[in-house]
Amino acid sequence: MAQILVFAGISSAILLALGLPLLAVFWLTHVRIDPFSERGGLTVEFCLAAAAVLGYGIVTRRIEGRSLADAGLAARGIFSETAIGLMIGGGVFSAIIGMMGAFGVYHMGSVNPHFRPLLPLALFLCIAVFQETAMRGCIFQTLERHYGSGIALIASSLFFGLLHLGNSVNGLSTGQWLIGPLFLSFETGLLFSAAYLLTRRLWLPIGLHWGWNFFETSIYGTADSGAWENDPNTLFAGHTHGPFLLTGGAFGPEASLIGLFVGSYAGILLLRLAIRKGQWRSMPTHPAP
Repeated sequence: MAQILVFAGISSAILLALGLPLLAVFWLTHVRIDPFSERGGLTVEFCLAAAAVLGYGIVTRRIEGRSLADAGLAARGIFSETAIGLMIGGGVFSAIIGMMGAFGVYHMGSVNPHFRPLLPLALFLCIAVFQETAMRGCIFQTLERHYGSGIALIASSLFFGLLHLGNSVNGLSTGQWLIGPLFLSFETGLLFSAAYLLTRRLWLPIGLHWGWNFFETSIYGTADSGAWENDPNTLFAGHTHGPFLLTGGAFGPEASLIGLFVGSYAGILLLRLAIRKGQWRSMPTHPAP
């Protein structure tokens, strides 16, 4: 389990090595970066993604002695599986929006003729690379080698969801604030973990994560785990209205029962495919001492 701590330490050191010179340049040139804007967010998330990938590569090769392919970073599928994941992630979230529309709690609004997709596409790709390298790369694989696929799936999914407790979301009761991260553990933690198991590579879960976030925020104009609400750069001026359990409120559709049902159902389908393919490991390959 020390690998997870070593990964965190090395990635943090790399992040400092990347971030401090950038901050110095911004300070010297009097450039202000808002981390909650698309440009500022892209800068921050690019550094996080680069630090995570480099840190994971160092831990994998230098400390564990594994190949990058064994760690889920094989060159095979890097473009095709990421693209497929992007489409599936967008499709799954479109199904969520479709059901919300059928219940009358989502309204698409007008089309934005000034929509600029490239910046949010890059931003959400960096977010996906950073989070999936950490979650389905380091954490899931370390747990699986020591405890098997079941424990790895449950623990990494819960950890992924509960990390979102750190998001500050205004206008929610304590119970509502807890629901979003809990639902995320099932609907996306399960979905992204199953995608990794199916291929044993990180590209499909990265693509799924990328498509989910991009369609949620930049296409349909809804909040993403409490962030990017009312972002003006969206394709549709969408908004939700209705009971919290059907809309997710300020947290976004991920905290709704509809998001929980659709995301979890898609995750179960992928997990069944992974098990049929023989990718499930009931026994650990490196039992904990």
